[in-house]
Amino acid sequence: MEVRGGKTHAPRPGLPSGDPGAPAPRDEAAMVCKPGELKSIFPTVVLARRLDSILPMNGRLHEIVLEREKIDPGLGASNVGGWHSQGDLMNWDYPEIRALMRECFEAGRDMTQATLPPGVDGDIRLRFNGGCWANLLRDGGYNTVHNHAAAVWSGCYYVSLGDPDPQPNYNGWIEFQDPRPANIHSHKEKVRPEAGLLLLFPGWLNHYVNPFRGRGERISIAFNFDVEVVPRKMQAADLRAFTQGSPVG
Repeated sequence: MEVRGGKTHAPRPGLPSGDPGAPAPRDEAAMVCKPGELKSIFPTVVLARRLDSILPMNGRLHEIVLEREKIDPGLGASNVGGWHSQGDLMNWDYPEIRALMRECFEAGRDMTQATLPPGVDGDIRLRFNGGCWANLLRDGGYNTVHNHAAAVWSGCYYVSLGDPDPQPNYNGWIEFQDPRPANIHSHKEKVRPEAGLLLLFPGWLNHYVNPFRGRGERISIAFNFDVEVVPRKMQAADLRAFTQGSPVG
């Protein structure tokens, strides 16, 4: 029986009781999708890698960034407060910077190789698109929602976290926004920074940094990569053209 308008009614034949728009009851065992019915498309991947070989250099990287801040007025990008260096960090002449860049390029090649479509193989070539820069946040600084849509991969390496206050929640954390609008599964992926952690993600993925509250400096080094995958047979053709004196594009 069901109640409508204060009166008790018998369910109409062929319709479920309760909400007339509700689906008919089903056996839960029959609600499992069959193999092959579901397919994951357009996945969003994020690489999180500990750079154990770079972690001992973080103290020196911290010093280098503070030294640069004294001579470089920086620029305004997504940062509110804090300091954003020029995009030429990859050219700073320090062995610690060169070591970090080697690790970033290796991670970029690994991520590209792991996400290539089946059957695609070739020489993976990365280059900077938009450069490489230092982000320095002090108490109250943050980064607004943004992306780097012109790049294939974007990344950041955490040099130092400062001394964050226990509150608010997610103090100085980076957050990624679900790229799908009006999706019932939409959410934000929150990542707690760790000194020595490298994050790599698609350049089009919206992200931001929650306000940093605390003492000291929260420092990260960010960069953007373009990627080119040159098929093996194309490489051979380029080589033949080169040996025959023809121009190579």
